[in-house]
Amino acid sequence: MSSIGVWRAVAVVFVVLLLHVPAYAQRKHTVQQGQTLGAIAKRYRVSVTNLAAANRLKKISNLRVGQVLRIPPKGVIYVYPGQTLTGIAQLNKVSVKELAAANRLKPGTTIRVGQRLELPGYSAHAKATKARNTILNGLVTLERPASHETLQVRLFDKAGKPDPKARARLARFLRDRDTEEVKRPHARLLRVLAYLADHFNGRTIVVVSAYRSQNGDNNGSSRHATGEAIDIRVEGVPNEVLRDYCLMLTKIGVGYYPRSSFVHVDVRSKAVYWVDWSRPGEPPLYLPPGETPDKYDAGVSTAVSPDGL
Repeated sequence: MSSIGVWRAVAVVFVVLLLHVPAYAQRKHTVQQGQTLGAIAKRYRVSVTNLAAANRLKKISNLRVGQVLRIPPKGVIYVYPGQTLTGIAQLNKVSVKELAAANRLKPGTTIRVGQRLELPGYSAHAKATKARNTILNGLVTLERPASHETLQVRLFDKAGKPDPKARARLARFLRDRDTEEVKRPHARLLRVLAYLADHFNGRTIVVVSAYRSQNGDNNGSSRHATGEAIDIRVEGVPNEVLRDYCLMLTKIGVGYYPRSSFVHVDVRSKAVYWVDWSRPGEPPLYLPPGETPDKYDAGVSTAVSPDGL
């Protein structure tokens, strides 16, 4: 099979990675080249033991690129081989009686490998976190280098609903920079921007590209042409970190461009992830997560692209 044939085969299989992950709930991590269980555990501030147990792995397991790991939420313990209810209680500085009661177990119950246990107080903490994130602060600071503009706007009212005036101001800010045409951004895109501002402590979101009119967009099906997509970076935040956070959100398209300065984010009916190794101005070069372009002929740049970039 030719290199182009090989490329097209892997593109079809890997370029679209479905990640159905509820925002602010179950977190997942897609393994990148060179990552270890210990490094991932450190990144998410969980123990290696708990991360391994949550994914039915050994603590010394070798990970494969593209593997999706479940990240245990704070206050949730997954049982690792050899652990007992007493040992877990001691490790987490709670009594066996409290731990058993929190999970509707008897103190002498034998627990099974992989079993999910909640630490005392977890339910209250989870409800408080959910309530806190239901109504976002909504204050977003944006910068658009192409037009030398900045915008600080509160996107949601006190009830957590999109503010019409703020949405209009945002639409003007995200206008097609060539035609000056304005398109009202999708309501879910407002929420994504609010999530990003909230998660990254109000850091400035730099807009590289936003609305692109049908006339100015080479791809008529692009989500940029429908007000559903934006290309961004966050001031002081590596694009890899921005990408990983976006992958935790629900029904979001995430495009990672290692040779460019932005991460593509859009709203859609199901989560999709792709990696494009092209340089600015070059045709797309979509590769499976973890792969690098040196494995393919330099001239191979056409591919089956993710739907509606």
